[in-house]
Amino acid sequence: MNVLERLAINTAIFDGHDLKTSLKTIRNLGVNQVEFAFNQGYVGSLDSDMFSENHAQYLLSLLEKEQLTTQALGCTMNLASPSAIEDFMMRIDFAHALGVTYLNTCTGPIADRHIIVENLKVLAEYAKDKGCVICIENGGDHNFNAFASAHDGVRILSEVDNSALALNFDPGNSVSLVPNLSPSEEAQIALPFCRHFHVKDVQVHDDKFTFPVLGEGVINYQPIMQSLASRQIPFSIEKPLRMYRRKDSFPIRGRSPESMETIVSVLSQCIEHINTITD
Repeated sequence: MNVLERLAINTAIFDGHDLKTSLKTIRNLGVNQVEFAFNQGYVGSLDSDMFSENHAQYLLSLLEKEQLTTQALGCTMNLASPSAIEDFMMRIDFAHALGVTYLNTCTGPIADRHIIVENLKVLAEYAKDKGCVICIENGGDHNFNAFASAHDGVRILSEVDNSALALNFDPGNSVSLVPNLSPSEEAQIALPFCRHFHVKDVQVHDDKFTFPVLGEGVINYQPIMQSLASRQIPFSIEKPLRMYRRKDSFPIRGRSPESMETIVSVLSQCIEHINTITD
C-alpha cells in the first residue's frame, strides 16, 4: 500500500473554521482520511455534547457526504484528573460510535504518573471491550510530561500490560519537551510500539516553537517516513497552525484562525514533501 493511502489530516489545523468546509478541503487535497481533533487546550471549548451519539452521527454524515473515512480520534486530556476515567470512557464510547479504532491522547503531569498508570489499566480494559486502542502520545509541553521520551512511553505500556494500549508518537513534540534528545532517534525507538503516528515539523526561535511546512523545520523526516512506510500503521499530519509553544513549552492559541488559503498551501506542501521522501 502506498504510504499516502494511510495518511489522514488532523482537523486541528482548521481550528476556528467550519467543519463542513474543512472536510471538503481535505477531500480536495486528495486525502481520504480524517483525524478529528478534540484536544483539551489545543482547540476550542469542549463539552459532553461533543462526545454524544448525536454528534457522532452528525460527523458520520459529513464523512459520508465527502466520501472520507476515519480511523483515529485526537482526544488529549489530563488522564490524572478526578473525573479522568468517566471522561475518557465517554471518549471511547464516542470513538466506538464513529467506528474509530485509535484514540490518541497525551497523558498528564509526571507528578501524577502513578494515577495515570492506574487509570490506564481501567481504561485500556474498557477500550478493549469496545474494539478500540488507546494510543498514548509523547507530550509537547510540561502539562503532559509523564510521557516525554520514547522510553517513558514504553515503560508505561509495560506497566499497564494491555493489548489495547499502544503508542502514538509525535517527533514534533519531542523538540519542545525534550530538546536534548534527537526527534528522529526517538521516533525510531517508539515506532515498534506504535499503532498510530503523528507528523509535524518545528522551527525553533529565540522565544517560541512554531509549526512550519514539513521539511522546513529542524526534524529530518526522511528516515522516519522510510521506517513508517515499512510499518502498516495509520498516520496523520497533526499541525496546530493556530498555536505556538512558548520557549518554556506552554501552548498559546492565537486569537484568530489561520486563513484557509494558508492552511491549504501548508497542507499541499506537506503532502508533496511526504510524497517526495517516500518515492
